[in-house]
Amino acid sequence: MLRLHMNESPYPPSRISLEYINKYSNLLNLYHVEQLYEELLDELSNYVGIDKKFIDVFASSSSILTLMLTYTKIIDSGLVLTHPTFHIIYHLLDNYGIQPAYALLSRMDFTLDVSKLVEVSEGRVVYLINPNNPTSNLLLEDPEALRRVARRAKAVFVDEAYYEFSGLTFRDLVMEYDNVAIIRTVSKAFSLAGARFGYLITGEKIKKVLSGLRIGYEIPITTQAAVLGALRDSYYMREIVSKIIETRENVKKALTSSGLWVADSRTNFLFIDLDKPCRKYWELLKQDGILTLCLENIERLKEFGNYLRVTVGRPEEMDLFVEKLLKIL
Repeated sequence: MLRLHMNESPYPPSRISLEYINKYSNLLNLYHVEQLYEELLDELSNYVGIDKKFIDVFASSSSILTLMLTYTKIIDSGLVLTHPTFHIIYHLLDNYGIQPAYALLSRMDFTLDVSKLVEVSEGRVVYLINPNNPTSNLLLEDPEALRRVARRAKAVFVDEAYYEFSGLTFRDLVMEYDNVAIIRTVSKAFSLAGARFGYLITGEKIKKVLSGLRIGYEIPITTQAAVLGALRDSYYMREIVSKIIETRENVKKALTSSGLWVADSRTNFLFIDLDKPCRKYWELLKQDGILTLCLENIERLKEFGNYLRVTVGRPEEMDLFVEKLLKIL
């Protein structure tokens, strides 16, 4: 099956990353290897361009989200989301018993009304994906807009899972506001989704709060090694990102030339309006061995049921996808 539904990288991990896994695999009898951990923090600090005192590491960015929700529940503040947003969050909110407040995106082009976001942020925890999932576009570009939100919110978590594809970050604001946190992952650009590693860029206040909700030693030794190797082979990562962006733009051009609307993507996926409910076409693609994400299949996102979210694969894979999609339409 062609996996265009999970926003994974279609390319394998860096060779150096695999070498580092092998190098440290004989230490799996240990919970913690201090030298490895410190080298990893140093490399992340160099990569992010910020002092390592502002960085904390986790067993996936997903675990950061669950800690964010736990914190929100503890302080009973409610959570602010854009809508639509990452579909898993809706399910988690129900299970955590957290009341959401929404800043609705424009139905025309999925842009964000910053004034509305600021208004609903008062006294709440804010979760913002930038660029957004599933719509693929940047929601915020002006740091002053995020400053306005931070001044009113209890805490602001900006998910920059697709930072390497957008090139835009609000990293520097963590030095201005102790309630701002930036969530990052190595799953997409670094081809390490299966390693399950994420990191947080934030000040001491949020680091301390989230640390108090952790057991500790959650990140496997081999995962830390894999990430260290990947960071030391950043040329490979940039090469992959460049390939994916080039393929993404070629696919977008082919689809828009055929009359489909495709969002302006700053991610490793495309958000495609089929102009008709997508489930039938999702099923036909699946029968042809191509997996995609159809929003009609997601209860909280059924109002956007004309849209497919499609991960960008290798050029030959995307040529096949375009051919099959246009044929069944």
